[in-house]
Amino acid sequence: MEPQTTFSPQSDQPLQADERSTAMWMHLAPLIAMFVNMLIPIPLLSLITVGILYYTQKDKSAFIARHGKESLNFQITLFLVGVVMFIVFAVVFGGSILGIITGADNGDLSGVGAAGLVGGGLALGGVALLIGLGVAVLLIIAAMRANSGQNYRYPVSLRLVK
Repeated sequence: MEPQTTFSPQSDQPLQADERSTAMWMHLAPLIAMFVNMLIPIPLLSLITVGILYYTQKDKSAFIARHGKESLNFQITLFLVGVVMFIVFAVVFGGSILGIITGADNGDLSGVGAAGLVGGGLALGGVALLIGLGVAVLLIIAAMRANSGQNYRYPVSLRLVK
């Protein structure tokens, strides 16, 4: 059986195996960085990893550049989502802790204090878990598409890097 030739989506030139694998790693590197961050917390590791890959590999082919831009834009979007979640986290937990300190947990204000701390933690933790699972699925789909020579656009991503 002969190897299947994959053609670039934008031209009639065949894609090389190294182009497809480099594009695939543009999407898999953040996934690996997510797991590394579970063991050794390094701020912005996924974004830094993709940024380095993109800026060192983008000139090799238009296919690699497209996947690199897409992955970098997705990581920037995830960073901004993380900032918003941190702000919400600070407001929810800050208000709850302030309620506990000032004694508002004595029945005067419902939902503030210890109940708000536990409920807010469960809600935000659930949202973060769902986002993390969704991100992992999207990264795997993007990597598979890149490896098969297809373009991929993340469904929820700001297009900041042009």
